[in-house]
Amino acid sequence: MIFNPIEKSLAIAIFSALLLTACGGGGDSDDSPTVSQPSEPIDSESTASESIPSDAVISTPDDQDSTQPDIDDAIPDNNVKPDNNAQAALIANNVISLARTSCGLSGLSTDPALDKIAIQHANYIKHVFANATPTSFNAHVENKISDIANVTGNSNPFFGGSSFAQRLSNANYANANNGVTENIAQTIYFSSLGNIVKADVAASAMTKSLLAAPYHLRSLMLPSSTLIGTGMVAYKPFNKDKNNNQGYVLVTHSAATPDTKDKTVKGIFTYPCQDVTDTVTALYNESPDPFKGTRDLRDNPIGQPIYINMPSAKTIKVSNIKFRDVQRNTDVPVQLLDFDQDPYKGTNYELPTNEAFILPLTDNLKSCEAGENKGGNCGLYGNSEYRISFNVLVDNKDSISKSFTFKTGKVSY
Repeated sequence: MIFNPIEKSLAIAIFSALLLTACGGGGDSDDSPTVSQPSEPIDSESTASESIPSDAVISTPDDQDSTQPDIDDAIPDNNVKPDNNAQAALIANNVISLARTSCGLSGLSTDPALDKIAIQHANYIKHVFANATPTSFNAHVENKISDIANVTGNSNPFFGGSSFAQRLSNANYANANNGVTENIAQTIYFSSLGNIVKADVAASAMTKSLLAAPYHLRSLMLPSSTLIGTGMVAYKPFNKDKNNNQGYVLVTHSAATPDTKDKTVKGIFTYPCQDVTDTVTALYNESPDPFKGTRDLRDNPIGQPIYINMPSAKTIKVSNIKFRDVQRNTDVPVQLLDFDQDPYKGTNYELPTNEAFILPLTDNLKSCEAGENKGGNCGLYGNSEYRISFNVLVDNKDSISKSFTFKTGKVSY
């Protein structure tokens, strides 16, 4: 999810490697994705960033683990106080709430209990990467990793439970059975002159990136969600120059309540929708990969995806898609991702038959405005208006036409 708007200066070499992970409250599973730590940033005369998001899975009551915790889930007795940048976390909350309300969903109210769970897990991740360099790391689990056992599992002072479901259970979270989601973003900013991006700017960029990755976007746009809890922490990456490197971890949870757990929307829901502004321009990576190895998003990113959902329908078929650059009066090629074209049929990532994504293919756009890749592909053009139109065949019976415009923000590097 990445690539986000960061303060740019050609006199300063800045690199941001962003890892985004989204998951629900289910227990550990054998097919949980692993997120690998990015390679050492390259000092260059341009800004750059990338993301490696992982799966977006939604928690339901059946996912919750009702068994008693074993010894590995025992919470250590310590008095270490977790960090949190409350202002940056609030910015992240506001970005998500604004995205939702802009397209007709309810906003999200801060839940102090959910805040506490998110903050503790953010500090768990921070403690790992401030004191070790894992060769692989799944940000959603707090399991013991053999080569860094001293900073993982219940050896970590911020251990809260091996899985998300266990952390909710250990915290006696009241809404655990109503559906809870977890989204995580981790980034390292590098500046050759030590001019590091501030936490509030990073929080906004990281959150907007979550809204540009299909499997994450779905979990952030659940009609049933009404509560949010977020932790945002800064850290100095292990074995890196502390003056020129700054890491951030963002953990955000959203939950439904008994009154909203069955809430849905009428008609066709999309994100973006009419008059949404300031989206990122590019998706540089996601796991599961929406192209599943047929396209290298790091070298050939795509533009802001369009999410389509019709809860009242059993099936939808999207056709006659036109993705128009209003300012340049040109069409952008697209690829449809739906149940029929789904590369993950039969897995936990399978798309429902009433959801789809329109993926703008920006290979031939010269959207990068600066740096080594100036004139190359940085997704859609920045600060530009796009018009999307398409037809939706509902349950193989009724056809509905849909059209709207949205606007991108700064170019995402």
